[in-house]
Amino acid sequence: MHSSSIARVWTEAASGRKVDAEFVSSADGKVLVQMKGGGKVSIDLVRLAPEDRSYVEERVKSSAKPAAAAASKVEDFFEDTPKLKAEEIPASGEERPDLATVDAAIRNFMVEKGIGAVTFALSKNGKILHDRAFGWADPKLKEPLKPGVKMRVASMTKPVVMAAIKTLITDGKLKAEDLVFPLLELGQFQESKGCDERWQKVTIQNLLDHKGGWDRDVSGDFTGLTTQMCEMYDVKLNELTPEHMLRFGLTRKLDFAPGERYAYCNYGYIVLVRVIEKVSGQKFMDYLHATVAKTSGAESFSASASDARDRQAGEVWYSYHPEYTKPEVPLRFRTDARDGAGILACTAADYCRFLENYSVLGNQRKPGAKYRGSFAGSHPGVTAICSQRVDGINYAIICNRRGVGSTDWNGDLRKVVDAELEKVAAGL
Repeated sequence: MHSSSIARVWTEAASGRKVDAEFVSSADGKVLVQMKGGGKVSIDLVRLAPEDRSYVEERVKSSAKPAAAAASKVEDFFEDTPKLKAEEIPASGEERPDLATVDAAIRNFMVEKGIGAVTFALSKNGKILHDRAFGWADPKLKEPLKPGVKMRVASMTKPVVMAAIKTLITDGKLKAEDLVFPLLELGQFQESKGCDERWQKVTIQNLLDHKGGWDRDVSGDFTGLTTQMCEMYDVKLNELTPEHMLRFGLTRKLDFAPGERYAYCNYGYIVLVRVIEKVSGQKFMDYLHATVAKTSGAESFSASASDARDRQAGEVWYSYHPEYTKPEVPLRFRTDARDGAGILACTAADYCRFLENYSVLGNQRKPGAKYRGSFAGSHPGVTAICSQRVDGINYAIICNRRGVGSTDWNGDLRKVVDAELEKVAAGL
């Protein structure tokens, strides 16, 4: 059973009759809703339209811990990492002498920043040439980390979302110029009443290009206002969903007209995942595995959970110090609810497999064509970078810590790695 109040328009499958009511709970093939007048009504799920049944299924699923979580004993870390020495940091995976200086640069970076776990993979011409893990599999720094562990890639989720959207466009199921508001039927939500009228002009392309109209440098990144969202929807932190994020965004005034200019926007990619689910009729991760991940051979692509207790087995621990200096369960930063902006976890090798098949702009790569591009991810517990070089080399590096709420470490890491890689790239 799941219980949480959230309003929506429900549709009876047979008659098409619609009713505006709040979802309360679901159990035993029925859904309990609260009418506007205050009364509660129990409805057989089979009477509802497919999208309503899918909605209820997702609400029930979001309240349950993943089955694999019970097997996971990973604990996140909220203390400062002990002083590290490069020579004491364990490394696993087959070593390549020609990449020894790159590996050393990563170890030195770990020492400088106090990072306890890093994975690094490098590929070329469709083959993984290097797949290594540095550091430890536990915050007590006892067990060496092994290649193949899944780590969050934060905003490096976005190129994967782009690839999924462009797959729908290529398949003729979506157009870049499609308007988001009617496509998602956002008028069904009460928050749409009186919302900024410019919302009606936002297109799929605007969201892909970070030109939807929201500027975090002007109004802040409202996807981080989790406490305010919980108060608005009367839910607990661990009950916050991407739909809450979507609807909360309807209450925010746009900072500029859609398409007018570029402003990096996490919210737009949360909305894009709603588009993927609406158009494909599948949950995001299901669609991803049937398309982009299948094409790439990236079997480890999965959705991370905000809290260690809910996380799948096989995913790394995260260090939240200094952003969080004491344990918080549930964590205020909700990875789950910000799905399109940074939910993906995977191995470094699988991210390279993605880069072998798609550009960082989400376009499927053409045989023989040269690509140059890079992307980075940064949120609490994550510093991640990737690169596609014109010489055919791709790499992904994922760390389990970042600095105080900034992306500075991404640039620092890229600088030291690229400097060493440039010296040996011609021989790879």
